[in-house]
Amino acid sequence: MSKIKNNPIMKGVSGMLGDVVVYRELRGSVIMSNRPKKRELLTPQQEETKSRFLRAVAYAKRQIADPVSKALYQPSPHSRLTSAYAAAVADYLKAPEIRSIDTTRYAGAIGDEILIRAFDDFKVTSVLVSITSAAGNLLEQGVPELLLDSVDDYVYKATVANAVLPGTKISVVVRDKPGNTTVKEIVV
Repeated sequence: MSKIKNNPIMKGVSGMLGDVVVYRELRGSVIMSNRPKKRELLTPQQEETKSRFLRAVAYAKRQIADPVSKALYQPSPHSRLTSAYAAAVADYLKAPEIRSIDTTRYAGAIGDEILIRAFDDFKVTSVLVSITSAAGNLLEQGVPELLLDSVDDYVYKATVANAVLPGTKISVVVRDKPGNTTVKEIVV
C-alpha cells in the first residue's frame, strides 16, 4: 500500500485505475493499493460477518439521518473514528461490557447493595438486575441507579429479603443504543 501526500494532482482522487490499482482517501491522505480480490464463495462464518456488517451499515445510515443521533455519534477530535457514520457502525458492532458485579455489600437483607460496572463505547441505555434464589425462584428484579459523578458505575439496592444466601444467582443484563445485549451471572 502506498500513501500519496501533498500532491495537488492526486488530491481528491478515488476509484480504480484499470483493473489493477485502487485509489481512496483516508484521513486526508490518498492511499493507493492493489485491487481487492473478491472470493467466489464465502464460508458460513464469512456470510454471517458480512450480514452483520450490512446490518451495522443500515443502522449507521438511520442514525446519521437523525440530527440528534448524529450529534451523539460525532467523534471527538482525539478519536480514532473519522465520522459519526463510522462511530455508529462501530457502536453496532461492539456490545457493551459488564466489567464487574460486586456483591460484598449484599448479605440478603433489604437495602443491601450490589455494585455493577457496565461500559459501552458510546452509551449504556439500560441495566437490569435479577436475583434468583438457590432453588431457582426469581426473588426480585429491577433497574439499578447510576452513581453520581460516574459514567459506568451502578448500584442496585435489594428490595426483598433473601434468607438463604448460598447459591443465590445475581444476573445483570446491559443494553446499548443499537440494542446489543450482554448478560453476566454470578453465584453468591
